[in-house]
Amino acid sequence: MELAEENKALARREIEEFEGRGDTALGPLLFSADYRLTFGGAPAMDHAGHVQLLKGLREGFPDLRIKVAEQVATDDRVANHWIAHGTHRAAFQRIPATGKAVTFTGNNIMHLAGGRIRALWGQLDGFGLMTQLGVIPQPVPDYPKGNRSHARGEESAASDVVRRFIAKFNAGDKTTVDVEYDESYVLDFPGGPSAAGKAGIRQATTAFLTAFPDLRFSIEDMFEEGNSVAWRWTMTGTHRGALGPFPASGRPVRLTGISMTQLSNGKIVFDRVRADMVGLLAQIGVIPAAS
Repeated sequence: MELAEENKALARREIEEFEGRGDTALGPLLFSADYRLTFGGAPAMDHAGHVQLLKGLREGFPDLRIKVAEQVATDDRVANHWIAHGTHRAAFQRIPATGKAVTFTGNNIMHLAGGRIRALWGQLDGFGLMTQLGVIPQPVPDYPKGNRSHARGEESAASDVVRRFIAKFNAGDKTTVDVEYDESYVLDFPGGPSAAGKAGIRQATTAFLTAFPDLRFSIEDMFEEGNSVAWRWTMTGTHRGALGPFPASGRPVRLTGISMTQLSNGKIVFDRVRADMVGLLAQIGVIPAAS
């Protein structure tokens, strides 16, 4: 078995058994001694901190189950898109039990060495989860499915295509930012803008740059497998324009996220983005900051 496939199997075990079934006894088999988890916009934590974070989630959703839906892997990294189901039967983040069945999703990136996970960066759709629990009054998000049946195209150029988009975004280029995209493009970004086709990505870019005129992407990590690119990023800017229904606050913001991007024949056809949108709303004063 190739190392990338071994890494995928280890990642699935962490997500589906350690987290999805709450089997924390697997920790020594999954994580290195210097393991660190960075989740959303929170400071990094060690293995013990990860166990405590998971305990709080599973207390709120005792029937929680998590499945891996998509992976992108290299010899030392794995990106995962996962889907979770559970019932809110106890208090979670000071939200009293609602009894509601929920579905929420997330992306993460793991760095591995010596058959163990050394670091994990995770983003879940907190916006969608809070919406389903009634905390944020918005329509429950739909999670579009990616299309992995597209032609593989030029594999070695996949990351370059994404980097060209980022360079145009950072330059504030709203006119030709769609050049890297196919007309079949779909954006899956809960809490963020919706987009379809070339016109959709132009509109989404314009919406973000109107709200944050100085917004910039910083790439923290990027790797590819075939026609898929996984990348971890940070965006910084100042809230100087309306963000949907929310007026400008003038506040500086920092948003972290993980994207899994699919290409066909050298064009981007699907983006699965998970970012700390709940944290962003707190930063611009729409909801209270987490204590």
